[in-house]
Amino acid sequence: MKDMMMEIYTALCADQLISENVTKERIKFYEAPETLDVSKPFIIIDALSPQTSANFAANKVVSKQFSYQINVETPDRILTKRISRSVSYIMRNLDFGQLNGGLDTYFKETKRYVDARRYRKNTRTHDTDY
Repeated sequence: MKDMMMEIYTALCADQLISENVTKERIKFYEAPETLDVSKPFIIIDALSPQTSANFAANKVVSKQFSYQINVETPDRILTKRISRSVSYIMRNLDFGQLNGGLDTYFKETKRYVDARRYRKNTRTHDTDY
């Protein structure tokens, strides 16, 4: 069985800009743990919804749909934008399209810039082993 979240994680870890600024341990699934040092850059991969069946043929599922939100959070606005741009490029290479919505803001309470973008993908026909 394949794991789409791990495919995304692996692709993010392999990117030079991301690996220079965000260690593997700072790329998290679903949410940041309370013990995470938020003064350094981190990335959250969060499922917007469970995977769904996208297409059918002969009453069988022939492709799946995945929707994720990827949050980039850093104390530096330009670094946040650079990492987010790399994330967007990686997601496009994984055949994800960017959706409307998300977030692009500064939270003065936490002193972090946040760029959260949403992505969706349908797998190729007969690629349903997730």
